[in-house]
Amino acid sequence: MERRHFLSALTAACTWALSPHHRIDARTLNHLKDDPRFWALVRKQFAFPEGYTYLNTGGIGPLPAMVRQCVKTAMDRAEIRPKPGHDMDTWLQIKEKAARIFDCEADSLALTGTATEGINIIINGLPLKREDEIITSSHEHPALNIALLNRMQRDGIVIQTFEPDLNEGLKQIESIGRLLSRRTRLVFISHVTCTTGQCFPIREIANLVHRHGAWLALDGAQSVGALPVSMQDIDADFYAVSGHKWLLGPRRTGILYVRPALLDTLRPVTVGAYSDDGYDLQARTLKLHPTARRYEFATQNEALFIGLGEAMDFIQAISIPRIWEHNRVLSETFYHGLKQIHGIRILSPAEPEFRSSMITFSMDRLNYRDASAALGKMGFRVRVVSEGGLEAVRVSFHVCNGSGDVTRLLNAVETLARRA
Repeated sequence: MERRHFLSALTAACTWALSPHHRIDARTLNHLKDDPRFWALVRKQFAFPEGYTYLNTGGIGPLPAMVRQCVKTAMDRAEIRPKPGHDMDTWLQIKEKAARIFDCEADSLALTGTATEGINIIINGLPLKREDEIITSSHEHPALNIALLNRMQRDGIVIQTFEPDLNEGLKQIESIGRLLSRRTRLVFISHVTCTTGQCFPIREIANLVHRHGAWLALDGAQSVGALPVSMQDIDADFYAVSGHKWLLGPRRTGILYVRPALLDTLRPVTVGAYSDDGYDLQARTLKLHPTARRYEFATQNEALFIGLGEAMDFIQAISIPRIWEHNRVLSETFYHGLKQIHGIRILSPAEPEFRSSMITFSMDRLNYRDASAALGKMGFRVRVVSEGGLEAVRVSFHVCNGSGDVTRLLNAVETLARRA
């Protein structure tokens, strides 16, 4: 379905209900949010074959048809009329779309290649010295773990870790508080963990960290596009995001948020054309760009970022609060269904307010890799979780999924548990 037809179809499906001039009661609103015609229209945007159920948006988000077509068109246009560099007006438009999702100013955003790139900009750009301490959790993605260890080996920083409490979500605040010391400079954790889909109480953690005089950085790879995120509300200093997960954008796209007051604190490590606001080699002068553009450099594949902009249009046309509610209905149904299956151990948080669109579980009598492989043969794409020593299977629910996927997956897991 072409982009204009899809967006107009979504608008037709829900504009009347969202109109400030149309009075609706709770029953009508409740009916609309679960309208199967709406979500069927959304699911038609994805290219999955019959009998294949994709449940790994937390790893790689599938591209909607309108995004795939947008990237192809932009690539063709770039070859028909090649030009050096990328169009800065287009670049700014993409950032403005991201700013509306992040609830921040476009000037505080840099377009990066991945969340990993953003993480490295943060860890390597902050003025840290030997024996300075960074606090993180034991459930982080390799992107963060490896970047921290690299800085440790290079500069002698100290890494302090805590084990996330899966029974009481607010215990993370106490765990971080116990590790804070006079040497703590940075707390770097996930907004939503890649291991169990646990949502950390970020605002409370931010208050604690800032009272201590340290910075707070977040890996937002598992949050933006899946749940409402506001930089104003969570009060993080730095926030790194992948474009290719919950935002459903192309691979090799990402976004980095930097608090404007910290632009001169976070020094770019890799720079080039576009990073500067003027330089003179003869005079030995360099002025970095006054915005977060200072973290961007060199020739980019503009078509991929145009595709990211299109993906953000897709997400916003549905609306992130509506996506969050849709995904949570699926994940909660799956969570409670798992509790009824003998031989299953659920590793996602016990408290619903700290759960997300991802549910992680293990099987008592079946190795996690064997369980993943068996589900794969049954047509389900899931992800194994080895991080944090969990040895489990993770399932991600997004707009490409429906209630039928949950039912089929629960039946498949029950079959495996019974056979094991």
